[in-house]
Amino acid sequence: MAEKQKEGHRQRLRERFLKGEDGVFSEETLLEILLTYAIPQKDVQPTAKQMIHSLGSLSAVLNSSVETLCKFDGIKENTAVLIKLADRIRRHPDDKESAGEPVQEETQISIFDLLPQKEEAQKVPSKAKPQRRKSITRRGTELFGKAVLKEAIQMLPLLPDTESLDEMRAFLRANLHFSAEQTRQRNANYITRRLFPGGYADKPLRLFGKAFPGTQDLREVCFYRFLKAEPLEAEIIEAILLPNLGSGRLGRERIRKFLIEKFPAAGSIGDCAKAAVDAMTAAGIAKADRTKILFSYRDIPIRSFAFILHSEFPEPGMYDIGKAEENRFIRAMLWNPERLLPSLYELRNRGWISKLSEIDSVRQFSTRYTLSEAVERLVAGGKKA
Repeated sequence: MAEKQKEGHRQRLRERFLKGEDGVFSEETLLEILLTYAIPQKDVQPTAKQMIHSLGSLSAVLNSSVETLCKFDGIKENTAVLIKLADRIRRHPDDKESAGEPVQEETQISIFDLLPQKEEAQKVPSKAKPQRRKSITRRGTELFGKAVLKEAIQMLPLLPDTESLDEMRAFLRANLHFSAEQTRQRNANYITRRLFPGGYADKPLRLFGKAFPGTQDLREVCFYRFLKAEPLEAEIIEAILLPNLGSGRLGRERIRKFLIEKFPAAGSIGDCAKAAVDAMTAAGIAKADRTKILFSYRDIPIRSFAFILHSEFPEPGMYDIGKAEENRFIRAMLWNPERLLPSLYELRNRGWISKLSEIDSVRQFSTRYTLSEAVERLVAGGKKA
């Protein structure tokens, strides 16, 4: 009877996956489905949950070595090979370089690229480059269990000068303050995923971190990267904090209730609610005690504003000011919207953007630099080229 129930559970999971039901796209459930093809006659849900909890994310599981995977209960070499095969498939460049044909587009590769999609993903054209960089992204509606943003902010200025996330994780495992090796490994995965959601340790953030350690500018930029890696945090701010700016406070229970309504079947609501508040307080976005959160609109630090603006509008060109005012990640920073236009003028005056115009109903700003170029000028004091 138990074996039939297990088989029925596996079949129901696969059917839900094929139908594209939202509830089946959690990291634990996706890994569970994968494991069912390698581990017969065993409930693999606890194994999937343990692996995600220990390593920090599905991406981290797929990234792990065969030796690391085989340390988990029930994971043998055949299962580890299947996991690494899935990792290799999702990383495989769908290009024509091997045939000697020119590369014209940059492929965005995600751990969810193998899933049924409701909308066809769009390829984003990019400038011609000698090599294509694969960017690993995560589905942004997931619950997350820990923030670890305070540690990320502290460690960013100390990180090695490399784009390799493996080297970053190794450095963090060796230098984080946690006593248990497994805890350091798990939090190293959290930190690298949140600071570098693009899948590699990009130079602009590393340079910014080394130039402005211990500053509110750095806290703001790290929180922005957290929002990009965990858009659920931006959704919480958008749905709960922004409508309550008049009072400037709300009970922490409001976040928990919001998450329960959004994820009625999830079992980690409390952890996610705590992590969401921890991230805000670590970044100085809000203050909190055991029962409530205090928040208000804030001034805009000009250096972090320049970093975030060039991140959200990465290609040099002309943009509608309204697009910046309505940008969900800029709004989630809780910056005073009345200060956004003066801040744009300040960027223009410092030479960090090239033009700002308000003629009748046409309101536009023009950028002249990529993010890398903008950060180099930020570090140099904003001198014009």
